[in-house]
Amino acid sequence: MTVKMAIPNKGRLNERAIQVLTKAGIDLGSSWGRSLNIKVPNLDLEIIFVRAQDIPVFIDSGAVDFGITGQDVAAEAGSELVLLHNLRFGHCRFSVIVPESCPLTDAKQLKDGVRIATTFPNITRKYFDELGIKAQIVNVQGAAEIMPYLGVADIITDLVETGGTLRTNHLKEIATVMTSDACLFSSEKALADPVKREQIEEFTDAIKSVLDADEKKYVMADVPKDKLSEVEAILPGIGGATVLNIAGNDSIVAVHAVVSSRDTYQVVRDLKKLGATGILTMPIERMVE
Repeated sequence: MTVKMAIPNKGRLNERAIQVLTKAGIDLGSSWGRSLNIKVPNLDLEIIFVRAQDIPVFIDSGAVDFGITGQDVAAEAGSELVLLHNLRFGHCRFSVIVPESCPLTDAKQLKDGVRIATTFPNITRKYFDELGIKAQIVNVQGAAEIMPYLGVADIITDLVETGGTLRTNHLKEIATVMTSDACLFSSEKALADPVKREQIEEFTDAIKSVLDADEKKYVMADVPKDKLSEVEAILPGIGGATVLNIAGNDSIVAVHAVVSSRDTYQVVRDLKKLGATGILTMPIERMVE
C-alpha cells in the first residue's frame, strides 16, 4: 500500500524538508523541483508538493496520510491532527506587533476596537477573545508590516524569526501568541489503518534519525592507554566509547565515540590535554538508536 506524504512546495520549510528526506534515503529523483507529486522508487511512498497552508486540510480530509507543516499553520487551520514528531527546524514565533512609537508594552493594554491586520485571523481572534479584547480583524494575504503605515490597521500579528524585518519597518513586538516549529503530522483516520500506521511510523523514524544525527558528531582519537579511564569520562558515547587496540603499539589505543555537536570543541580540547593525537570529528547522516 502506498502512503501519501505532503511537504511545502515553497517557503521557509521547503528546503530543509527536502534536505531531511534526502538524508533519510528517500530518493526524490531529478524532477522534484518541477513535478507536484513523486512516487519514490522502491518505497511505498508518494510525495505531494502543496502549499504549507493546505497541508492540515489535506491530512484531515484523508487526501494525504501525513505531512510536514508548521505548528502555526496547523493551529490556524483548526484541524484535528496527530503530532508525530517535532522536527526542530523552521522555528519562529507568532507575535503581537505595534509601531515603534506606540507606548504600549503588553497586548493586555490594547483597547476594544483595535484594528489588527494579519494573515492568521483564527489564531489572532482566539488570542484576543481570551484576553477579553474586542478586536477588528483585517485579513490580509501578505505584507502585514506595511498596514499600520498605510492606516489599514493599528497593529499586526505576524510570524517573527529574527526580528530584522520588524526593525526595518519600525515595528516592535509586545507579546508572543505562540511559538512554532516544523512538525510531522498525521490523522487518526490514517493511523487507524495498521498497514498505513506501520509505514508512517517507519518513515517518521527515518526522518527522526536524520535530525538526531544533526545534533551529534563522531569523534575518533589515538590516546595513551594509561589515560584511558580519563578519556572514557570525556567520551561517554552512546552506551560507552569504543576502544580498539592498535597493531604494533601496545601503549596507544584508538577510541571512537558519538558526542553532542555543541560539546565538540571542549571534547577536542580535553583530548589534546590528555595527549591524544590523530583526532578526527565527522558528521553523521543518520543515527538509529
